Amino acid sequence: MVIDEPILTEDDHRVWDMWMRTARIHARTLGYLRRLNTARRVASEEIERAELPVVMWSGGKDSTVLVHLVRVGLGLDIEAISEKDDLDYPGEREYVEGLAAAWSLRLTIVEPEVSPASYLAAHGAEQEAWADVHSRRAGLSKACFYGVLEAATAPHDTILLGLRKHESRHRMRNRTSRGLAYTKRDGKRIVQPLGDWSGLDVMAYMATHGIEPLPVYRCVAFMHADEPWRVRKSWWVPGSSGAKGGVAWLARYYPSLYRRLREWMPGVEALR
Repeated sequence: MVIDEPILTEDDHRVWDMWMRTARIHARTLGYLRRLNTARRVASEEIERAELPVVMWSGGKDSTVLVHLVRVGLGLDIEAISEKDDLDYPGEREYVEGLAAAWSLRLTIVEPEVSPASYLAAHGAEQEAWADVHSRRAGLSKACFYGVLEAATAPHDTILLGLRKHESRHRMRNRTSRGLAYTKRDGKRIVQPLGDWSGLDVMAYMATHGIEPLPVYRCVAFMHADEPWRVRKSWWVPGSSGAKGGVAWLARYYPSLYRRLREWMPGVEALR
């Protein structure tokens, strides 16, 4: 499959290569090795005690590392669930399917009944250009993402997530109060083996295990040259990040997607 975007510059390649060299050096540090061993132990113990565990896999860098660590690193036979729809970046479905085949992983792909792209095409003009469509509180996310995953994971008693505490204040509070594994009120066990990892830890794992991330993670020179792990893979619609450079970033690397967004939400042009 040929994918014409993202449009990467020499600076993108230079910055990425520099951070890959840094990541390989970081992979030899004691701090990284301790966090790696902790992640292996937590994942192994929790999967062993579970009746029907599952790992959630968006195709993003963190969840991809978690899937590799469990399936390839630990050799554990576990199902992975991945939600895919028409607001994904180009090539996401092919990416997870290709790695699943290479890693002999049981992969279930779930899709929403409603097309989120069609919804935005019909109703995007009614929304503010910086509306956070990614939030759990947003109706579109509830219907086309969170609700789909909740239904898919209903039979499972233990859910492994590739979430890290450094990504948000909420995740930091959750890690501090609940630890790397905890039981929810409904009885489900939530396990976050990478909870204490830094973004550089994730890059170190990928670099030393030969894991090529989705192309979106190489889009680093324009806004994220100093902290490339801040590139986040969710829906390509910027949402609340639009007012913080997300629209300009999209226009730079994915001009065809930006043109679609501008058709749906004309107000985003003012955010470039």
